[in-house]
Amino acid sequence: MSLKTDKNGMFIFGMTNTDELGGFLKHKFSEEKIQQAYDYLVEATKEKSRTEKTTPLRIFWHHLKRIYNEGVPPLQCHRGCDHCCHTGVSCTQLEWDGILKNAEENGLDLNAMIEHSQRTIKKVDEVLKSNKKLDQVDWHRLVINQPCPFLSEEGACEVYEDRPLDCRMVVAFRGVCESKKLEHAQRGVVLEEAVGATVIAKLQHDLTPKIKRRKFRGTQPIKLLQHWLILWRDKQKKSSKQ
Repeated sequence: MSLKTDKNGMFIFGMTNTDELGGFLKHKFSEEKIQQAYDYLVEATKEKSRTEKTTPLRIFWHHLKRIYNEGVPPLQCHRGCDHCCHTGVSCTQLEWDGILKNAEENGLDLNAMIEHSQRTIKKVDEVLKSNKKLDQVDWHRLVINQPCPFLSEEGACEVYEDRPLDCRMVVAFRGVCESKKLEHAQRGVVLEEAVGATVIAKLQHDLTPKIKRRKFRGTQPIKLLQHWLILWRDKQKKSSKQ
């Protein structure tokens, strides 16, 4: 297998598709290490959340932040560098709940964000109302090159501490990005990327009331941030009419 890495054999250059990234991670990290990391992160995250009285997801986010600060070269990403914030971002229900919690704690006006992002909100809403099947739509292409609804005028993320895994796993070590093509972005840098999505899926599964749980298959449904905002908006409208 020809690995797309830098001279140290550490990074994939640029954005990659899921299959290519998955193959890289399986080549780089042994199956045993991946399983051990998954088992440890699920249990340690839940245990620490109980002792620190916060959500398991926030504990996991803190872990990722520490890993990037300690285990890899210094990040080149900085406040105002927002090229990677002009693409489609998807997240699970658990991650969305974390974003809503952040918005509530910081007094963010989600209605204003929806209004500011009408261009992409409208596109996603129209597809949803057309009742097209998910496999008939390239969802990310609907919002590509458009700013994330949570991107401020100053180029900063309004919910940075609770941003989704999609955002956390696109990082730059070689240089500052110069365009929305993300030619400097790396993926496949840390072991946590091989297990992050499954850890989050498991945390969401275990937080679901037992009566509503289905057999855990390693994943959870994901939706674009615009889709989550549409669902939130519609729920607010419904509540106001009652």
